Amino acid sequence: MSSTSVYNDLFKKMMLDIQSGEYPEGSLLPTEEQLSQKYNASRSTIRRALTLLREADLIYSARGVGSIIKPHVFLQNLGSFYSFTDTLKCSDVLIQNTVVSYSLIEADKSLSADTGYTVGTTFHKLLRLRSATEYPLMLETTYLPQSRFLSLDIDVLSQGSLYDFLKDRYGFHADHATEKFQPVMPRPEERTLLHISQDTPCMLLERWSYEDTLLIEYTKSIVRGDKYAFRVDLPRVDLNAYGQ
Repeated sequence: MSSTSVYNDLFKKMMLDIQSGEYPEGSLLPTEEQLSQKYNASRSTIRRALTLLREADLIYSARGVGSIIKPHVFLQNLGSFYSFTDTLKCSDVLIQNTVVSYSLIEADKSLSADTGYTVGTTFHKLLRLRSATEYPLMLETTYLPQSRFLSLDIDVLSQGSLYDFLKDRYGFHADHATEKFQPVMPRPEERTLLHISQDTPCMLLERWSYEDTLLIEYTKSIVRGDKYAFRVDLPRVDLNAYGQ
């Protein structure tokens, strides 16, 4: 067997071990000597396999520390209306929903300003923890006007997509939506639920969804900045129009 085949095979084996969770995200890989003993491979083969792992963006090196497993970051495209659940399913990631709290509330001045509904309007307030694999990704607080959605099935919402439920039960269809992103530092209760430290950056994502001109959903999400990235593909523009 060629030396190329040997370190490629080792690379694939170590990649599978990383993906299986044998080496958790953010953890330090064993030393070259320990890896050499574990995989019954020479130090030079270990080094070449580690180089391939770095090129595959699975690990990174820290001077004086060693090789560290790079955290997985989920990428969300923003070019069209999307569901976090559907996006992760397309990547073969199992998402779990935990209903932290649910209540019927009357809009105060703050919620009225955010939604355009009058003070006193009744809303469903649903707080869910969205998790992928073994770690939480975001906290979502969703406000739905009861005049449009009479009741919610909390058991169903603990297992599936909110949008699927609203579509099946109430014929929900968003004609358009607006989103706003803002960097924030999470509050103590949010850090506890998301299992993050006070130094972990987060994003506040607000979404307003409409049927024609009527707001039918307002959601505020605290999204882990170390786990989620957002991307927008911009169309080609004529730079001459901007005077360069």
